[in-house]
Amino acid sequence: MSLHRKNWNQKEREEILLYVEQYGVVNASREYGISTASIYNWKKKFEELGSAGLENGAKTAAERELAQLRRENAELKKMVAERELAIRVKDALLKKNASLKRKG
Repeated sequence: MSLHRKNWNQKEREEILLYVEQYGVVNASREYGISTASIYNWKKKFEELGSAGLENGAKTAAERELAQLRRENAELKKMVAERELAIRVKDALLKKNASLKRKG
């Protein structure tokens, strides 16, 4: 098994998909030394976006939405963490203030 992954360009991906149409996914996988999962992903993107979907970095609408949701989720987690920290600091200060009032 090769340690290096080949980066397929758009034209090569189109050729592989044409080969898939004639000989099937398994045969194309063996012939080109590529995983069947990659072939199915390329096929899905090609069906959704056409040949532009086979360009490096092309994303489907679902992938773009997922990336956006992950960014929003990370931002919300940061906000919750900051709020939690602020609450803990206020609680600590209130406890300290209350204990000083009792002593004094």
